[in-house]
Amino acid sequence: MRKTNFAEMLVDSMNVQDLENCKAEGNTAFCLAAITGNLKIAEIMLRKNSGLPWIRGQKDMLPIQLASSAGHIPMTEFLFQALQEDLHNSIPFQDLVKLFFFAINNNIYSVASKLLERYPKLVVAKENNVGLTPLQMLAQLSLFKETIGHQDIVSSLFKGMEQEKESLNNVQLSKAMFDAAKSGNIVILEFLFKYHPYLLFEVDSREQRNLLHIAILYRQETVYRLILNQGDSKNVMIQLVDFEGNNVLHLAGKLAQPEARFGLPRTYVLMRKEEIWFKEVEKIVPPAMQTMRNKDGLTPKELFYWSHKELHKESIAETTALANTLIVVATLIITLGISIFVTIPIKDIDSTTTPIFRKKTWYTIFFLSVGFETCFCASSILFYASAIFPPDIEPKDQSVHVQEKKIIFGSLSLFLSGGTMLTTIISGATLIFDFLSNWGPYFTLGLGLLVFVVHFTLDYTLWSSIVTHFVLSFSKVALEKLTRLLWTIPKSMDPISLCQTRKA
Repeated sequence: MRKTNFAEMLVDSMNVQDLENCKAEGNTAFCLAAITGNLKIAEIMLRKNSGLPWIRGQKDMLPIQLASSAGHIPMTEFLFQALQEDLHNSIPFQDLVKLFFFAINNNIYSVASKLLERYPKLVVAKENNVGLTPLQMLAQLSLFKETIGHQDIVSSLFKGMEQEKESLNNVQLSKAMFDAAKSGNIVILEFLFKYHPYLLFEVDSREQRNLLHIAILYRQETVYRLILNQGDSKNVMIQLVDFEGNNVLHLAGKLAQPEARFGLPRTYVLMRKEEIWFKEVEKIVPPAMQTMRNKDGLTPKELFYWSHKELHKESIAETTALANTLIVVATLIITLGISIFVTIPIKDIDSTTTPIFRKKTWYTIFFLSVGFETCFCASSILFYASAIFPPDIEPKDQSVHVQEKKIIFGSLSLFLSGGTMLTTIISGATLIFDFLSNWGPYFTLGLGLLVFVVHFTLDYTLWSSIVTHFVLSFSKVALEKLTRLLWTIPKSMDPISLCQTRKA
């Protein structure tokens, strides 16, 4: 119950042997503290009786095993620190194996790394339930470089494999590599390429797929980029065709695996990702492979349209419904702006009774803000309308990615229109109610800015991703244009071409 003070009073009034009683399902009180992760009470009991960490609890497990199986990182690290001097001499190796796999499964990599450094034989140990080696278990986890300590455990694992004579065989290494590619675990792949570079060209004997096929099929962009950075090896890997006659572009045209689709909120987001992914893979394949047919007689594009037919239909309907909703909002805003514009009274233009500015200045601010608001609203309506009405082409050629961009641009215009509406309200209220005090416009402006600050705070991730996307897209296009320009200049200044031009 985490009653630390009361527990400390109880421990002080008990004998040392009393703490060794096993009453709760075979657990001592120290085992219960390990299971619940109660570090403070565990320290109190350990000071009273230093032998408690060696008394087994339920399922004949030591307290450190109970803590690691429950995923309590601080408790496991504390018990390991208390036991590490006598750990090897006091418990059998099989208990060390169990502790090691508990630590891996629950991301307690600090303890797992220290166990590996001290007992290199753990690299070839197998987990009792599924029979996987530590490398295979780590490869199936979707780990990233931001995960604390996971790179250390991988490094320790490969160092142990180098020290241990009885290392993993090629089949186990190959399976670990393909599992890492499916889960996007690039750290495992980096170490595999470093210690076993030949694995890059390994082919799955059952489905005849290499690492590039797996990365494309499971939509693992980080693995895909890692392979492309391995020099010209991708040119060899691209040529392989799998057991169904599919090349890499065919696999990009297949619908994403359920693992890659988990958690996406809308169908048009998935469809947009699928379109971008297909075009990205299309850039690296030669023209002949873009028209190659598989065993079903389909080219990559035909396979893409066939497998994404239903998803495409749902995505188009979803984006159209979204654009319809937003166009109503834009129409209401532009109607409000125009109605305010035509009803504002124009009188005493040269008056100086208004706060902050002269009345003429307030009129100027008002009409300019209404103009900007109307223009932004009109542009958003045009963007939404172009997203609603499909172009005069085949429905299958209608890109969800383009539709989504139209909606994004329309939403940005609508957002700017809402921002300028704040200026319209302040200037309009000042002109109508010219008896307002000087603090009135300031108060209204501050209140409006507070709303925008709260909005940006809540949607910071969304706006940062939008800005980053547009900046990267613009810089990429600008770089391509500049490269083409610099490429054509030397040709035009070539002396031979100049002489030929003069002779002509």
